Amino acid sequence: MFRNRLFQIQFIILLLFALPEEQIQAQVIYPGKSPGEAAAETSTQNPTLVLSLKNEIMEARWALKDHSLFPLRFEGEEEIVSLDKMPLFGLTLAAGGELGSPSFKTEGMPLISDTIDTRTNRKGKRIEVYLANSRYGISVTWSACLFDGSDYITQIFKINSINPVKVSKVTLLNLPAHAGIKSSSKVDGSPLVNERMFFAIEHPMSKNERKGDIVLSYLPRFESITKAPLVVSTVWGVSPAGQLRRSFLYYLEKERAAPYKQFLHYNSWYDLSWVDRKLDEKLCLDRIQTFADSLIVKRNVGVRAFLFDDGWDDNQSLWQFNKGFPEGFTPLSKLARRYNSDIGVWMSPWGGYDEPKLQRLKFGKSQEPPFETNENGFTLTGENYYRRFKSVISRFVTEYQVNIIKFDGVGAGNGADGASITYQKDIEAFVKLINELRAINPDLYFSLTVGTWPSPYWLKYGDAIWRAGDDTGMEGQGSNRQKWINYRDAQAYKNIVLRAPLYPLNSLMYHGICIADNGVPGKLDMDDQSISDEIWSFFGTGTSLQEMYINPHKLNSKSWDELAKASSWASRHSDVLADVHWVGGDPAKEEVYGFAAWGRNKAVLTLRNPSEKTQSFKVDVDKIFELPSAYKSAYSFYDAKISEAGDSKKPVKTGKLFNVLLAPFEVKVFNAYPQK
Repeated sequence: MFRNRLFQIQFIILLLFALPEEQIQAQVIYPGKSPGEAAAETSTQNPTLVLSLKNEIMEARWALKDHSLFPLRFEGEEEIVSLDKMPLFGLTLAAGGELGSPSFKTEGMPLISDTIDTRTNRKGKRIEVYLANSRYGISVTWSACLFDGSDYITQIFKINSINPVKVSKVTLLNLPAHAGIKSSSKVDGSPLVNERMFFAIEHPMSKNERKGDIVLSYLPRFESITKAPLVVSTVWGVSPAGQLRRSFLYYLEKERAAPYKQFLHYNSWYDLSWVDRKLDEKLCLDRIQTFADSLIVKRNVGVRAFLFDDGWDDNQSLWQFNKGFPEGFTPLSKLARRYNSDIGVWMSPWGGYDEPKLQRLKFGKSQEPPFETNENGFTLTGENYYRRFKSVISRFVTEYQVNIIKFDGVGAGNGADGASITYQKDIEAFVKLINELRAINPDLYFSLTVGTWPSPYWLKYGDAIWRAGDDTGMEGQGSNRQKWINYRDAQAYKNIVLRAPLYPLNSLMYHGICIADNGVPGKLDMDDQSISDEIWSFFGTGTSLQEMYINPHKLNSKSWDELAKASSWASRHSDVLADVHWVGGDPAKEEVYGFAAWGRNKAVLTLRNPSEKTQSFKVDVDKIFELPSAYKSAYSFYDAKISEAGDSKKPVKTGKLFNVLLAPFEVKVFNAYPQK
């Protein structure tokens, strides 16, 4: 009796240590003078009423003249952009013609009030103006908000109409090209930027265009403006010189649906899930228990979820369990929660892939009424399909405590720069669904995979998007596993880093660590060094979506140790990894590359040599960490695989400039601290 009781106590203690590691709150630092408190002012310059929002680093001004609202200027510490000849907004009518903001007249006086950001509890100031176009019966409620500590101002446009009005474009940014303003990327939903400012419509389907001396941004419209308000927002932001990426990230971390938070989890694809193979309860319980024994209990590493990918459902139904799950996910959820973990689930809005997709579509079309489709498969714009899809996924959240959802397949498909206007209703239905699910559980993690593109504004809804390319592949030199690592990171470099430089690497689906029997992973080497390289290089990316496509029975004790050590390292440094950015060159060209991240008191650096030849990499501390001017310093670098700074071990590198020698395919990971 005593021995059993003692065992129970020891088990409970182990579980307390194995709670998902409480990460230090990720905090991207504004890389300049403190923005300070928000202020709102009005002044009269007859016959004009000037409205302004400002803090210590910026000021925006608008003018009310002849009962119309106009932008005047946007001012940062080192730059002023004059907007006094620009309309505030414009609606392009589908039948032809343009309704510019001067045709909308104010009703009543501007309202200036205190406000609060309920997500961050920041106080701020708000200005609101009501405008109407009596001829078309369209009204616009415009508001501008500035919160304490912000490097940006948001403007919200609520547009509705007494009677439906077909509008093809809603233009919300009109900016002077002579200010050096241009699109940061060719993908939809990209910010407009110059060296010290950024502007954007906060929507992944917005488009940028230059017309003569004007650079504009607009949201295409497929549906009419109706009584139900169309709500769209814009941002105007500032940055110190040379700090645009970090300044934009500082803004984005405050405005995204959920702040950066690492999410370590198992995914059954390549392991139990593969092509048309079906999952069952027994195998899924085995994976939970094996990870629990070897990682959670034995090595004190918390796993946030066990996500079961394609294969849990019956293709002859629509999103109902196959016979291998007689009690649904209840037994799986119970076992996971015993180890302070939860369940995750894969679902495909458009129906999945290959033969299973065809079977689901056949079933859906046989229903009365049938589930709606488009050329990609099922469509969430269909009332019947939306109702079924939402019902199933809501049940997962409420009944099985699902805490991560992998949505695979929506909109325009893999590798797109955006979605055509015909997919707008699909995208809007998709984000509506996500918002409704977040209302059920605000802590849900959403992995938005195929069908997204690298607009930062997907993060207004989800937590991570797909890097694009094939799920797995092989490229370059070395063993098969080294070629897979090359492929994984080369795709991220090509599709994200070069294509959309302001999309944060902290929110990317790389396709995780792959140690399994099916597909490309089944062809990869199983030597300890290659597995260690994959594990450390993956956690070095800093992404919050930490996927383990791992058959746990394939890991030996050394690999379990490396997995525990690397994942714990990432968790301990989550506060700075929110800032992660690319350094070095192109893996596809065998150039040394890696990932760096910086905070006030420490930084981290991961480097990898993708070549079969030894290579040297020059570390310029100012450049790789993109140090703000107030934080220039020499740094001490420690081998993160061996030690953490603060112990008695000597640094492996010190200074501001030095070279790092990397053996073929070597992965080095450093913790770096400013020298005092």
